[in-house]
Amino acid sequence: MPIIKITCFEPSFTMISSKRMTASNNLSVKVRSPLKADTVKITRLRSGLFAPVLGPLLQSRWIIVLLAAVISALVALTAMGITAWQCPVRSTLGVDCPGCGLTRAMVLLIQGNWQAAFDLHAFAPIFLGIGIILAVGSVLPARLQQMAAYQIANFERRTGIVALLGFSFMLYWFLRIFNLI
Repeated sequence: MPIIKITCFEPSFTMISSKRMTASNNLSVKVRSPLKADTVKITRLRSGLFAPVLGPLLQSRWIIVLLAAVISALVALTAMGITAWQCPVRSTLGVDCPGCGLTRAMVLLIQGNWQAAFDLHAFAPIFLGIGIILAVGSVLPARLQQMAAYQIANFERRTGIVALLGFSFMLYWFLRIFNLI
């Protein structure tokens, strides 16, 4: 009797299951014991923190074209010395937001002035890289675009880079507010 073993683990499921195909093509399911509650809680927390962001965005061509166009327009306007809008956090609270200076720093990076860009905002290379990924993703053929989205989502899920960058970004903002860097 041929055995097809399918092992799946999803955050919403609390069991690992194996399926066996019998000779008469009936499907019988053999279920192992439930996972421990601690493992499920840690896995749910990990899946929430390690949720991909850029990968799912890359799955829709219209979203990436729109985002790439907005980022390109902001960078181009800033490079020409035209301010697209004032920061609402800075204008209402008088405090720099986490992204204050980010667009100007990306323009400085494009112009080759690396030191001034890092002095203005340390996360500019990361956001410029994301903008380049979006721009490239918007012109890729559909099959390559979907493959890239899948690979990036897997990378984000495996490494937890989104949570790490989010935490680092907020810590950097906190340090900037209190002039510690």
